[in-house]
Amino acid sequence: MLFDPATVPEEVVSPGGVAHVNDVVHRLHALRVTEIRMQEEGSRFRVSNMIRSYSQAHIRRCLQLIEIAHQNVYSGAGLVALMNVRAIFETVACFLHFEKKLHDLLKEDDLQKIHDFVHARTLATRLPHLIEKAGTDQVQAMSVLTQIDQMTKVRPDARKEYDHLCEYTHPNALGGFLYFGKHDVKADVVTFSDAGPEPEDDLKWVLVGGHVLSHFLDALGRIEAELPRLSDLARSQRSAQS
Repeated sequence: MLFDPATVPEEVVSPGGVAHVNDVVHRLHALRVTEIRMQEEGSRFRVSNMIRSYSQAHIRRCLQLIEIAHQNVYSGAGLVALMNVRAIFETVACFLHFEKKLHDLLKEDDLQKIHDFVHARTLATRLPHLIEKAGTDQVQAMSVLTQIDQMTKVRPDARKEYDHLCEYTHPNALGGFLYFGKHDVKADVVTFSDAGPEPEDDLKWVLVGGHVLSHFLDALGRIEAELPRLSDLARSQRSAQS
């Protein structure tokens, strides 16, 4: 159990909401594996396990982000916790985009296209010298804002929530002066604290991040459900060619 319901005021998130986040985190932990053999026995088909490898890396990224967000918010580093939550939004949006594109390609039953897509997404980057080294524009990462906007199909307020988190991540007023300083206008004195003005609000956002991970968990399940058919398709095509 990551979040102790006793430490979460009910007005921040209900006990049921806390339990849901804990369940998502527990299920993600249970999905981890330490090794994947890329070639399937017999067929030597690799693409299904390429997809599983991509998923495994993102499982770990999501777990690290939510667990560090939990650690930060309870240690008084609420601002950093909000940055962690923004990264959760980005990670889930990226994975949902990957899932949609993958499902579109699965309908075509073109194994080479699926391979090329998964390979490119696995090595995705926005760094020009790495794109040049790859020798193909297919590895160029899509703008995260585009992916966040697409995420509104499953979470209508995703862009609004993401923009709010960005105001804390960027050194604007909310993430700078107003987070650490309080101006007493009457006395014209500014007092500072190391923690933010609303720690319970920071905690609420961390738990929101945990709820967002449920969309990631659902996507993992939908992808995994498609992979046996993909492997069967590869075996049937291999048999037809031999």
